Amino acid sequence: MAEKKGGRVVVIPFPAQGHVNPLMHISKGLAKQGIKITMINTDFIHSKLLEAMGQNMDQILGPNVELLGLPDGFPLHENRDDIHKLFVDIMDNLKPQFEKLLAKMNTDHDGGLACAIVDMSMGWVLEIAASLGVKGAIFTPFTAAHSVLNLSLNELIESGIITPEGTPVEEKTIELESLGTPSMIHTSDLPWRCVPLKNSQKILFDHLVRVQRGCHYAKWYILILPHVLEPQVVSLNPKLLTIGPLIATEAGQLWKEDDSCIRWLDQQPAGSVVYMAFGSSTDFNQEQFEEIAMGMELTERPFMWVVRQGTEHQLPAGFKGGKGKIVSWVSQQKVLNHPSVGIFMSHCGWNSVIEGVSSGLPFLCWPYVGDHFLNMKYVTEIWKVGIGFEREVNGVVSRWEIKKKVELVGGDEEMKDRSRVLAEEIRRCWEGADAPSALNFDRLVKWAKQEDDDVAV
Repeated sequence: MAEKKGGRVVVIPFPAQGHVNPLMHISKGLAKQGIKITMINTDFIHSKLLEAMGQNMDQILGPNVELLGLPDGFPLHENRDDIHKLFVDIMDNLKPQFEKLLAKMNTDHDGGLACAIVDMSMGWVLEIAASLGVKGAIFTPFTAAHSVLNLSLNELIESGIITPEGTPVEEKTIELESLGTPSMIHTSDLPWRCVPLKNSQKILFDHLVRVQRGCHYAKWYILILPHVLEPQVVSLNPKLLTIGPLIATEAGQLWKEDDSCIRWLDQQPAGSVVYMAFGSSTDFNQEQFEEIAMGMELTERPFMWVVRQGTEHQLPAGFKGGKGKIVSWVSQQKVLNHPSVGIFMSHCGWNSVIEGVSSGLPFLCWPYVGDHFLNMKYVTEIWKVGIGFEREVNGVVSRWEIKKKVELVGGDEEMKDRSRVLAEEIRRCWEGADAPSALNFDRLVKWAKQEDDDVAV
């Protein structure tokens, strides 16, 4: 395939907050090197980005980043959490639009397209790019192990681990030395099996089969991972380009941030605050919401709890909340690095895990869906910088369990020391002329500019 020389990079996230933000950061980093970027989202995501940035949009994006939106086939007010809608209907609706738009951009938009950087879950777009002579890279917002498993379905089938339909032949620990995946990975950790319903698992597996075909066109798989977190997996998979950690950017937020939180944190003792954030998709029932509130009150520690706008749950009777602050959305990176914050209670989305370990904080892990459970295993079993919660028979984490685990982590000085050491190792991945992540980002810049097609270090 003859790769076309051009000046513009097209960036295509999967339509979800945890996928948009890191790709926006990568886009702004490339733009600072003089590369023109067009990020294409669904109209639903595009409208949220514009609303969150408001009148500061031009200042936040800079001169080299433009945003476009494509209709996903559903009204803007309609919920998009349904798994069939997200992974089948919206993808089907977008495909002909991308075929038309990319072909047009490649002929008359600033000299054509230099390359496409595409979220793994939108990997099928690289088939379109390849047909136009446009080279591509895949962005993967997961652990290296999770990413490799997503891209190794044929090997999993040939190794007798799963059937061609994605069902495990038996429930067991996965041993794939050729991929370098850690031995703790179980068949229950396979990416498409981390949702509860069998029908949903089948939809996810079929989606991965679909995107894997496009992913094979990728020069690189870009990860927001510092290589020190998964050195074995990275070393055995040379197409993995580690450029982490990334710092969240205001341009990629889908909700406006609550600035009052920093003023509140300034008034709290050093290391005293439990910061609680469960991501953009976690949905507690009323009973669990009440147990969290009462459990934190029992700890008698200051806490900051991110509760999304639109949440209909009511705080329980008797909840005083005198030591707590509930906010709708914050600059998580600023909060995690504030000296008053001492513990991070997290759903273990990969972006949050990277931000937390980079800040040197111990974790209380509350995984919800998807890759959260595998991410928790890294935090608790490999890096040993956090613990999880035990659930009651009805699946609820009780207030007493919350109190117990907060006190346990708060008093574990060895865990705090491990967290600080890990953060220092991560810092060295980016800082300095010979830092691996900085060198890899420079390779990405040269590749996007058509100056260098070398492989990652």
